[in-house]
Amino acid sequence: MTNPNDVLKNMHPVKIQIIKELDEKAKGKDMKQMAPLIMEAMQKLRAQNLTFSQEEVTMLLRILTKDMTPEEKKKVEMMKKIVKDRGKK
Repeated sequence: MTNPNDVLKNMHPVKIQIIKELDEKAKGKDMKQMAPLIMEAMQKLRAQNLTFSQEEVTMLLRILTKDMTPEEKKKVEMMKKIVKDRGKK
């Protein structure tokens, strides 16, 4: 598992700002409430011609799920697997 500090150290400053904003806005929200916030963050990235690497996505999900219940985390893991499997087709 990659150290989040190592990922952040090499990350574009705009990406760091977007992650910080997303983390603030996502506090206390479940995954359903976070979905629009994540979409907004992705739009901000695209507007800057940036994307998150797989490492950065993993770190971001770790940040967003830190306060979730085990059941919510399990749902997120299932969604990640579905998205990953679709990407292989």
